[in-house]
Amino acid sequence: MKRLLQIALPALISGLAVWYSLAGVELGRVFTELEETRPLWLIPVALCAALTLWIRALRWRLLLATLGPLRNTPVFDATCIGFMGNMIFPLRAGEAIKPLVVARGGEIGAAAALATVAVERICDLVALGGCLLVAVVLVPQGAFLRDRLGLLVAAVTVVAIGGVLAVRWREGLEGWVVRLARVLPEGVAGAVKDGVHGLLGSLAGLAAPRVLAGVVATSAAVWGVTAAGFAFSAQALGIDAPAAALGIVVTVVVAIAVAVPSAPGYVGVFWAGSEIALELFGVPRSLGFGYGLLNWAVQMIVIVGLGLWSVVRLDLSLGALWSAARGGPGTGQARS
Repeated sequence: MKRLLQIALPALISGLAVWYSLAGVELGRVFTELEETRPLWLIPVALCAALTLWIRALRWRLLLATLGPLRNTPVFDATCIGFMGNMIFPLRAGEAIKPLVVARGGEIGAAAALATVAVERICDLVALGGCLLVAVVLVPQGAFLRDRLGLLVAAVTVVAIGGVLAVRWREGLEGWVVRLARVLPEGVAGAVKDGVHGLLGSLAGLAAPRVLAGVVATSAAVWGVTAAGFAFSAQALGIDAPAAALGIVVTVVVAIAVAVPSAPGYVGVFWAGSEIALELFGVPRSLGFGYGLLNWAVQMIVIVGLGLWSVVRLDLSLGALWSAARGGPGTGQARS
C-alpha cells in the first residue's frame, strides 16, 4: 500500500500539471508552431543535453575521488543510467541506481556513493540559488521568481551551515554513528557507517582548494550549459526574447518545477515550468507548451539514448536496474 501511494501521488501531481499545461492552449496552434521548428537549432539543444551529463559525471568523479582511488569506475555510465532511470522508472529511481552502478567498479561502496549524490544535490541547490538571483536581476518584473528567492536563499544558508558544522565535528559524528551501528542489523549497520563516511568525507574533501574549485566550476558549467540549451530551443521556435535571460529563467523555473514529485520523465511538471517561465516574457501559452514539449522530447531522446548505450556497454539489464533500485538483486546481474 505504501509503495502504491508513493507511485500514485506523483502520478496525480503529473496529471494536475498536464491539466494546467493544457489550460488555454490551442493544440492546433501548438502543432503549427512545432511544424515550423528550425531543425538545425535542435542540434545544439541535443549537444547541450549530452554535454550536461558529461559535466555532471566530471563533478561527481571529483566528489567520489575524495573517498579513494576510482581507477576504472564507470562514473559517466552511471550518470547516464541514473538520469535515464529518472526518465523511465517511478520514484526517481535513478538516484538510487547511480551509486549501485558505480559500486560495480569495486572501489567505492554503494552507500558512500549515494552520500556523494546528496552532496551533488547540495551543490545544485547552491548553484540554483545563484541562477535565481541572476534571473531576478534580468527579469525584475517576475513575481514568481522574487517570491521564491528568500526561501531558496534560506535553504542554501541552512545547508551551508549544516555542512560546515558536520565537517567541523566529523570525528564526533562518526563516533556516534559507530555506536549507533552496534544496535542495528549487520547489513544495515555497514550501509549506515559507509554512507555517513561518504557524506562527511566528500564534504571534507571540498576543503581542498583544487576539489572546491573543480566542483564550483563544473556546477557553474552544468547550469550554464543547461541554460544555453533552453536558449537554443527558443531560437528553434523563433521566440523573440533576450536569449541569456530566457535561458536562465527557464532553467530556474523548470528546475523548481521538476523538484516536485511527479511521474517518470517529469511528465507535466516540465511542461508547466516551461510555460510559467515563458509567460514572464509575454510568450503565449500555446507557444510555451510547444516549447516545453519540444525541450522535453529532445532531452528524453538524448538521456534515454545515452542511458541505454551505457546499459548495453556494461552488460546490464533494465530489469536488474529496477530490481536493484527497489532493494532486490544487485546491478551486477548480467543482461539476459
